[in-house]
Amino acid sequence: MPSPPVELAIYVGGHSNEDPVAAYLEGGAAYADHLLAALPAGFDLGGTRVLDYGCGSGRIMRHMVERGTGAVFEGCDIHRPSVEWLAAHLAAPHAVFVGGEMPPLDRPDGRYRMIYATSVFTHLAASWSRWLLELHRLLDDDGLLMVTHIGPSFAETFGEDPWREDRIGMLTLAPGNPWEAGGPMVLHSQWWVRAHWGRCFEVLSFEPDGFGSAPGTPGSQGLIVLRKRPVVLAPEQLETLEPGEPREIEALQHALRRAHTESIELNIYLNAYVGAYKQEATRSAALSERLEATEADLHAKLRQAERPRNAARAVVRGVRARLRG
Repeated sequence: MPSPPVELAIYVGGHSNEDPVAAYLEGGAAYADHLLAALPAGFDLGGTRVLDYGCGSGRIMRHMVERGTGAVFEGCDIHRPSVEWLAAHLAAPHAVFVGGEMPPLDRPDGRYRMIYATSVFTHLAASWSRWLLELHRLLDDDGLLMVTHIGPSFAETFGEDPWREDRIGMLTLAPGNPWEAGGPMVLHSQWWVRAHWGRCFEVLSFEPDGFGSAPGTPGSQGLIVLRKRPVVLAPEQLETLEPGEPREIEALQHALRRAHTESIELNIYLNAYVGAYKQEATRSAALSERLEATEADLHAKLRQAERPRNAARAVVRGVRARLRG
């Protein structure tokens, strides 16, 4: 496959790289290798279908296709330009399609042996339970789901330094942030994932960081490997608090404090914006007044300049009248 346009490489996180396309290709290869290395022993993908949920322009998928697993890969993403570019360069029988922001996906039950979602549940706030159950539906019996998450290595980046596992739970920052600006950011504790996601998946492994890199690498995501449980649940059954788990309350209290802090910071920003807007409005009004005064002065001078000409015209008219008389 050819390299994607630079804007599609940047879309999946290459903003700070000097060569975003090279970073895109190198990162995708490392992520693909990490996913395959994390498969349980004996888990064979040959002759099955695998879904890249949140495929973008194929950063990981292009390498998975080349790794010789014997699987047919499908990709899904909400970003139509990425999907259209990938569809134009992806060899059959592999395929890609556009998905919506809310489930379901237009695919039958049990279609996939494995689904992987990198940097997806790190942005799903209110819809996380519905999407988790949708991916559960799409997996075959005892199929695997592999999901990356934001953990301790991002503590300083998101104001959680030091990282305190007990108070994180599922912590959503910047809810309502538009996708063009990165969307919300969602942090997860291992105990919370095991308590909530564990209701529909068996948690086989939970890596805190080092996805596509060495363990402990600052700013790296972690990887969760889950096996489908034979259950049928509703979203609210995943969302309800874990009985007898005191960390649930601590996490909710911490989330409330973070939301309060975000509200204060947002108000400060809005107040500064309103102040700057008022200053600009005052400046614009003063400039408008000066322009109006200048215009009035010019009109006055123009009228004054017209007076001698009008007087001369009056003399000429008088002379002509006498001559005609």
